[in-house]
Amino acid sequence: MATIDSGERSSLAGLRVTGQTLLMLAFTLVETLALGLWLTLVESAPVISATSAIGLGVLSLGLVLEHVLTDATVNGVSASVLPDGQVVGVSVSEALLWVLWLGVAERVGGVDGVLVAGGLLAVLLVPQHTVEDNVLRDVDPLQSVVDLGTVGFSVVEAAGATVWLLLVFEGGQFAGPLATVGLGGVDPAAVGLGALAVVLFIEHDIGVALARKG
Repeated sequence: MATIDSGERSSLAGLRVTGQTLLMLAFTLVETLALGLWLTLVESAPVISATSAIGLGVLSLGLVLEHVLTDATVNGVSASVLPDGQVVGVSVSEALLWVLWLGVAERVGGVDGVLVAGGLLAVLLVPQHTVEDNVLRDVDPLQSVVDLGTVGFSVVEAAGATVWLLLVFEGGQFAGPLATVGLGGVDPAAVGLGALAVVLFIEHDIGVALARKG
């Protein structure tokens, strides 16, 4: 019987890590684009409107795909073919959190509104991420609703969202700092979305590691 030597095992492990990293990059890109398109569609639109409903649908579909790819990263590609009810459920609930986040920011207004909304998002993402982690580990989604292991990357994601929305809503106030770092000619909203993508990748890396430990 043929055996696999240490060199082959190392190569296989390297390929596995590379594949997982590419999947994380893929679902980070999917989530970033879904959020960016959603905000472009619904910014300043009434909460109860066809535009907002379309935006929610776009965001929900993007998050479903993101969660399917996350499941493939954690449990293997063969584990995720089509999204099940739990994946759809956590995707829609997360989309509604983003809707609430934006609504609070717009209702309060200004920098204060973005900061208040960011704090609220950080708190609400902890149970959201806990339930998502339960789904990834194939246990009862409500087995626990607050896992302290999700606090760190929930705060990271909320911080990235706050930076993004500040640059979208209050971009003019950051013209000086952006020029200082060589981004003076770039649309602040694009810079914010890029920053969000980096933060989401960090958040996903932490979240995937937590799910694998389970």
